[in-house]
Amino acid sequence: MAFQKATKIKAKLRLGLCGLAGSGKTFSALMIATELAKLYRADGRGEGRIAVIDSERGSASLYADKFDFDVCELDSFSPLAYVDKIREAESAGYDWIIIDSLTHAWAGKDGALDQKDQAADRGGNSWTAWRNVTPKHNALVDAMLGSKSHVIATLRQKMEYVQETEGGKTTIKKIGLAPIQREGMDYEFTLVGDVDLSHSMKIAKTRCHEYIDVGDQFEKPGENFARRIYGWLMSGADAPVRAVAAPDTTITAALDSAFESYLDDMSKAASLADLDRAATGPGKPVKGTPQHTRAAEHYNACKAKLAAQAQGAA
Repeated sequence: MAFQKATKIKAKLRLGLCGLAGSGKTFSALMIATELAKLYRADGRGEGRIAVIDSERGSASLYADKFDFDVCELDSFSPLAYVDKIREAESAGYDWIIIDSLTHAWAGKDGALDQKDQAADRGGNSWTAWRNVTPKHNALVDAMLGSKSHVIATLRQKMEYVQETEGGKTTIKKIGLAPIQREGMDYEFTLVGDVDLSHSMKIAKTRCHEYIDVGDQFEKPGENFARRIYGWLMSGADAPVRAVAAPDTTITAALDSAFESYLDDMSKAASLADLDRAATGPGKPVKGTPQHTRAAEHYNACKAKLAAQAQGAA
């Protein structure tokens, strides 16, 4: 493809909200999405439907009396579980996807770090473990950045206590540090806001200059933030329409590789207990899919093989 004049096109929001526990990340995400959805509907651009991918044990649903949204609660935090739900939300026509929180895809059950540790426990070094996990995490990043929907993701921050002295009085204060995710994840977002314990959001990173700058502060972000960012989202030319979407080969390859690795782990099982651990591992496919049917057939075949081996040994 030849070089051509660059033009600003209408954008999809990619917003990361970072904060400590209790800072109001979930509420802020719902408030921002709700206010943006109102502007969306007022302009006749869509229904403004909101989907929440919840890894926080139902915390988003605590606000179901205040906001209108649909929710799916994850029980496995594998990066590919997030990819599945992002795709599902897109297919269902949601305009806004809230990921609450993205931290679990890194440091939660079946998250990237957990999968790396599991791979290392099965034998092998850290490098070979990351070789299998990194493509899955990359697939999650690609799914967020390439989504047809607007995406807001919350991220937990590392916490540290600092001592401050003012007027002869010493106090201990909690501060948030880097988000708990793969290093550099914040660079993937259009905007990153740090939400403090007073529920104020301070912009830490922006690509929306002239609309929002680094250091801009929004008290209890909602309509005040939505109106500022909406102008940037809607400015520029319409995005080009493609008759047929190009297949996302990066995500598909990661999904296929993860599934083959999942089947291989079952094949290597030396006992029924090992087989059951492998079958319920992070690569387990979603029910109702062809991969789930194939996995069940493979599990039964491996189980029969182990039973035959045990009978032969006896």
